[in-house]
Amino acid sequence: MIDVGKVAMIPVESILVTNRTREDLGDLEELRNNMRRDGFITPIAVQDLHNGSYQLLGGERRFRVISSEEGNSEISARIYDRELSELEMTLIEESENLYRKDMNWIEKDKLTTKIHKLNQELHGVKASGPQSEGWGTKETAEAIGAKSRTEVSEALKRATMFDEHPELFEGCKTASDASKVISKMSEAIVKQQLAAEIESQGMTVTLQKLNDSYIVRDFFTGVKDLPNGLFHTVEIDPPYSIDLMKVKYKEGPVSQYQETNYNEIDKEEYPKFLEDTFKECYRVMAENSWLICWFGPDPWFNIVHKALLKTGFNCRRIPGIWAKTGPGQTNNPQMYLANTYEMFFYAWKGRPVINMAGRSNVFHYAQVPPQQKSHPTERPIQLMKELYETFSFPGSRLLIPFLGSGVGLLAATELGISALGFEKSKEYKDSFLVRAHNLLQKK
Repeated sequence: MIDVGKVAMIPVESILVTNRTREDLGDLEELRNNMRRDGFITPIAVQDLHNGSYQLLGGERRFRVISSEEGNSEISARIYDRELSELEMTLIEESENLYRKDMNWIEKDKLTTKIHKLNQELHGVKASGPQSEGWGTKETAEAIGAKSRTEVSEALKRATMFDEHPELFEGCKTASDASKVISKMSEAIVKQQLAAEIESQGMTVTLQKLNDSYIVRDFFTGVKDLPNGLFHTVEIDPPYSIDLMKVKYKEGPVSQYQETNYNEIDKEEYPKFLEDTFKECYRVMAENSWLICWFGPDPWFNIVHKALLKTGFNCRRIPGIWAKTGPGQTNNPQMYLANTYEMFFYAWKGRPVINMAGRSNVFHYAQVPPQQKSHPTERPIQLMKELYETFSFPGSRLLIPFLGSGVGLLAATELGISALGFEKSKEYKDSFLVRAHNLLQKK
């Protein structure tokens, strides 16, 4: 193992700078100002050539700043007094770079990976077993001052995933953000495998019905196969066209991976999207039926209401409210109060009757915890049960154009309501099938 060397003051003019792997030294003036403020904290690393000279191994930026300042004839250095191989010198240089203040999470992860691999090349890969020789994550953790071997393992995993799929980590500002993205990716893969296993083993009648009711298909394509006048209730949770991923950032990192399966609609196209959606729903709804449509009131309150009226529905301007217990959300807490409610319009075709006549237009339910969500706009199943029960009756038929997590299908099944819906993402259906299977297993 490489010795740590001794620390001593040596003449600046005795240091030779040759064969450096780092070409871009960055903003030396900023470093100079930092060193003037904080002092010279970390020694550079050199090899003693035993002829009065030293070869620089690590800390070139600090050396350049110190050597350019008048009156600095000496510099603090960690001295290696034996002959080092080229591999050892590279390892020392890379280890020095690990302690740069301006490194972001992926730079640090990549450097940790490089140091780990260089040490494995120097000492051999450690086999399994506590007494085995060689280099493993435990040794890297000790060498770089990490808290545990798990910290190193996570860094190696993040660096590998970043090299293979950098686009997935675009919104990740910290290592924790990146780890959460990987966790979600791993979870999706596991659920895909579990869903395939459930399908191959055969399903109960109830699970098969739920599986068949969750149709992986674009709504506008799938609805064309449905006959006129079939449904007594339609519940629409469309994209809100409010840059949802930015709003939801409070719940966790926003990455390309998380955005891939959420289909936001461009603001310019949103009014037409609403009208097209309502037209198709109106066609497949029974003569006396209800439509429930969630929406973002700012800026869409008037536009959603006008689109409903334009496509043949009747609708008051007094919406239903889901009042959320717990903390609210805002992407600008200095300007806006945190929002703790969501709105929905309830519109009607013909003259239907509310099943729970006289019920309040406010529904009080806690949000689904972020870590339990399989979809960014997932709502609690108890809320959906009460909402459906308010407007629908057992034995009626429900259409859900944008299924998302599929919680609406589960709520409808518990109420004896026949439901089906559409969703473009197979990943969401995998999560739904695993969840439905687990719930039925508990009963």
